[in-house]
Amino acid sequence: LRHLVMRVLRVVGVVVGAMMAVASSAQTCKAPNEILRADGAQCECVKDFLGINCRQCRTERACNTLDKNSHCAVGLAYSSSMKAKTYSCVLSETLQAVFNDGAMGLACDTTAQTCTMSVYKSATGPQGQHAIDCNMKECSFNGTTVSCASLTCTCTDLCSSISKQLFEVSLANKPVSLVAISDTTLKVNIEGSPLPLEGTCSASSCEQTKVMEELAGGDSASLPPPPPQTYSKALIVSLTVVLVLLGASGLFVCCFYAMYMSKVRAAAAPSPSSLEDPLDHMPPNSPANIFSFADICCVATNPHHDQPNLPSIFRRSGPCIHPPKTLLHDIRGSICRGQVLGLMGPSGSGKTTLLNALAGVSNGNTQFSGAISLDHEPLPANYRHLAAYVQQDDCLFPTLSVRESIEYSAFLRLPAMLSLYAKQQLVSKVLHELHLTHVADSRIGNATAIRGISGGERRRVSIAMELVTQPQA
Repeated sequence: LRHLVMRVLRVVGVVVGAMMAVASSAQTCKAPNEILRADGAQCECVKDFLGINCRQCRTERACNTLDKNSHCAVGLAYSSSMKAKTYSCVLSETLQAVFNDGAMGLACDTTAQTCTMSVYKSATGPQGQHAIDCNMKECSFNGTTVSCASLTCTCTDLCSSISKQLFEVSLANKPVSLVAISDTTLKVNIEGSPLPLEGTCSASSCEQTKVMEELAGGDSASLPPPPPQTYSKALIVSLTVVLVLLGASGLFVCCFYAMYMSKVRAAAAPSPSSLEDPLDHMPPNSPANIFSFADICCVATNPHHDQPNLPSIFRRSGPCIHPPKTLLHDIRGSICRGQVLGLMGPSGSGKTTLLNALAGVSNGNTQFSGAISLDHEPLPANYRHLAAYVQQDDCLFPTLSVRESIEYSAFLRLPAMLSLYAKQQLVSKVLHELHLTHVADSRIGNATAIRGISGGERRRVSIAMELVTQPQA
């Protein structure tokens, strides 16, 4: 009896194991183009197929194995005879920040007017665990656009609580559309969604020859005629007024520009008179022959200071008074036209102070006295406009060129009656006289950041800025 029982148990175990193996193999891979992987963990697509349910063809040969008259129709467009299409997408960079290594798969059935959408990890593929599964109903297919009336989604454990609330509650039964932005980019617009699902996609399906002919010939049946656009009268009137105003503004600008350019050409065109020496058209200003000065004195006076920066215990009871200091005393001399006079002396002896006095330039808290004359006549009231004085230190704009610096002085200081061409001729003449023509278009520069001309050339530019005004002294 004991041996009989053991035999019966062995037979039952073999039968149960066989039944479990059959059941396991029957419940694993349901799609026609899926096979079980070697490790038995999950299914995978057969060669040359991919996507949801392995219905997306990779090559023409893949469709020929199903039907000799079947072809692989690749692209995002639909034709009137197309029955299905499967998409495989990689989510955009923006969505990758939310769902890393995210991918999206879609499958549409034009006969049933439905579409399914799944979001999953690229590493596991559509045959692995999904994060989101959605069903779309009442879909219409027009060209590269798919419009569906409602959307229902379910989320798995891969979804966050916020995503679960968004897809299962907030976006439930909302209209959705699949729009092809380009040949490889698809955007899923869900009404009310804060962020559209967008990705780089490939799409294909096995279709008959008729579908291929429709796609090749640009099937117009799949694209309904666009609805006629109507515009309100108010919009038409507004556009007309805007166009009229723009036309009037453009006409005004053109007329103004034409008048301006005609004046510029007239000013720049060399007339017979402008070809002459510009000095002939300057106001009559006879140059002085003798420049003389006598009894030149200079006294430095300091204002009263109460020493506000010192502590109160170190301050004097009264204001701090400094006696006047004599800088120049009884300086006299003269120079004739064509002569060069040099001033020599140690630092602080008053050379610059004397030149400031002779040029009529104020020098801080100093008082000048004495007599200066031109051709033995007292200085006129406009002496500063007749005399040229180059300061000890160069004061130039480092970003301007040599020609621009001299033109800056000429345009501001020469008489307004002198034409633009005449002023430019004077600038060219001074450049030639001071041997600055070869650096006329070079920037002045400085000693730090901007590279420019040499120190001696900068000094000659300062002299040229004074000589271009044609001074009398």
